[in-house]
Amino acid sequence: MRLTISAFIVVFIFSALKIVAQNDDVSQLKANIQKMDDITNKAMVDGDYSTIANYYTDDAISLQSYEPMWKGKDAIWAGNKKDFETMKFHSLTNKITDVFVSGNLAVEIGTFQADFNMANMPNEIKDHGKYITIWEKQSDGSWKDKADSWNSDVNPMSMNQAGAKSKDNDYK
Repeated sequence: MRLTISAFIVVFIFSALKIVAQNDDVSQLKANIQKMDDITNKAMVDGDYSTIANYYTDDAISLQSYEPMWKGKDAIWAGNKKDFETMKFHSLTNKITDVFVSGNLAVEIGTFQADFNMANMPNEIKDHGKYITIWEKQSDGSWKDKADSWNSDVNPMSMNQAGAKSKDNDYK
């Protein structure tokens, strides 16, 4: 009986240590993803679409608003290049709210805040919303963006209507 209880305790302790280690791994991955997000956010402000494209897998998919999906790193590179011809980011920040890991995939969910100008529009646009990114672990241990999507919390129709007010951004 003592041997059974002792074996149970050992198995329980090792299981608990594995769960703690997995949580530490997710916390470390979340911190690493935030570093990659910070680099790509700066690249967006700098108009550096090459740096942004380097964080995507060759077969990545990006689901942009008001556009057909961009399939493949080359299409993502070209889409960003086209966007930067008509808009200039002044700031872009994000806050990761959740990271889930399963095998060689990680899902990042968060919120963003952006200030930018569009061609032929005199006023700066302040936007905020949410996003999801699916990261894929590469053979060298690095992580790259496999698929992403984002959308605004601000209705563009309300921004164009005289006297319309957008909701305050609490950037949770």
